[in-house]
Amino acid sequence: MNRPVLAICDTESRYCGRLDEYLRKNLNLSFDIHAFTQVSSLEDFAGKNIISLLVIAESAVAQLKKRALEFGVKNILILDEELSVVREEEDSFDESPIRGVNSEHISKFSPASEIVYHILDFCTKSPEDFDSVGVRQSDGKGIVIGLYSPISGCGQTALSIKLCEELSKHGKTMLLSFDDFSPLPMIFGTEAEGDLSDLLYYSECEKSKFCIYLEKLKRSANGFDYIPPAATAMQIKEINYQSLRNLTELMIKECGYEHVILDLSDLPEGLFDILRYCNKLITITGKTKADAYKLRRYDEVLSQNGYEDICAAGVKVSIPEGAGDKELSSCAKDLLYTEGILGGEKI
Repeated sequence: MNRPVLAICDTESRYCGRLDEYLRKNLNLSFDIHAFTQVSSLEDFAGKNIISLLVIAESAVAQLKKRALEFGVKNILILDEELSVVREEEDSFDESPIRGVNSEHISKFSPASEIVYHILDFCTKSPEDFDSVGVRQSDGKGIVIGLYSPISGCGQTALSIKLCEELSKHGKTMLLSFDDFSPLPMIFGTEAEGDLSDLLYYSECEKSKFCIYLEKLKRSANGFDYIPPAATAMQIKEINYQSLRNLTELMIKECGYEHVILDLSDLPEGLFDILRYCNKLITITGKTKADAYKLRRYDEVLSQNGYEDICAAGVKVSIPEGAGDKELSSCAKDLLYTEGILGGEKI
């Protein structure tokens, strides 16, 4: 199946080249990207090819012949050249050189990441025009690493982040947090328009467009990606083993993630099956008698319910008291190499 075409047109060659380079590197979708610095070249191309999305400078739109692209373009994102904020649907496209085409506006001087977001928005608003677009494929091999401890406040989320930072140096990495009222958005200073609950819905009900929705929902920090966590413990408890397994398999097989980290704090339904599903399970130990008691009871409950293999296969880790950023990074790196997750064959 042919890949959908994304065309870029701007007579300012330096800008056009930079945008082309950025989209090829950061738009993780299987578009066939073409860049044009001459409007006439774009018109010739559009006469022979269907363009699913055209990203074009406002000045270049003005140069288009009245009907040159009418049958060759489905969607258009116009880069306004006045210093202004994003403008959407202010102008009817019936007044533009190309009639009957979905159109939106964004400032040409917006961050390139916002242009990527608008492209993803087109993909979700008009999915029929991007039917064959997907995420760039990998070999579909990946591992799931779970972190779970019955001890609260043990530094699990901090270690999860450090593990992701180290793993991201070796492959595409995703962090999924199951902590209600998670501090991740505060830690990374990002706002979210959706969360893990939304992504689980797309993985079950709109699987063919899952990768596009993931690209739109995900956030990136320190080299790895993460999905904003579900807001409340009640939402997390609605997540079950099968839905989480389907989600991680889509991330690995369809979206090319090599490492998926599960920071399991609150308890999704089927927690023990989720723990067993992980290729590697890490449990952080505490330092007090109460912590030791909780860990012992945790192991006993696993054994009593037929999950002795989780006890045998799990890795118990102690985080040094008062460990700072540097110590946590060192702990994560040592753990990954000691357990053969890095520097050896995949589990």
